[in-house]
Amino acid sequence: MGLLLLLLIYTFIILLEVPPLISSRSWRELLAFIFFSLLALSLGIPWSLGHKFYFPTQTILDFFEPIAQLILGPPV
Repeated sequence: MGLLLLLLIYTFIILLEVPPLISSRSWRELLAFIFFSLLALSLGIPWSLGHKFYFPTQTILDFFEPIAQLILGPPV
């Protein structure tokens, strides 16, 4: 169900955005739109199928927190 909804939303957005870009010959904007849409869609499809992604937020925090404590001191 999630995949169908995702594809319907992307189809609607593409039908709204692409024809004006083509008619005004905005090729750079069209390429940027296609690039970011495909990037988002490539992340959205596995997510809608229930796959989990690894987000490095906690790893980055664990790495930089001791450095920040050395520079700024312990948290208050």
